[in-house]
Amino acid sequence: MQDEWLKVISGDRLVKFTYFEFPDSGVFLTAQIAGHEVVYSIILIQTEHPFSRQDVERHFEYELRPISQVN
Repeated sequence: MQDEWLKVISGDRLVKFTYFEFPDSGVFLTAQIAGHEVVYSIILIQTEHPFSRQDVERHFEYELRPISQVN
């Protein structure tokens, strides 16, 4: 299964999320803020169930938090 979607976070930041299931096991997740070159990505091996969009977004909460919350 593969999924890709856009979501507005922190009021005005647009983020593109992707979710890809490997054939045998595991998933590949990405998040990229619009206008930024950095793509956050995670590979998880041996997942037991498909992820919902909320599950994927939850994996990137730390990286995507507003800069005012960094310190």
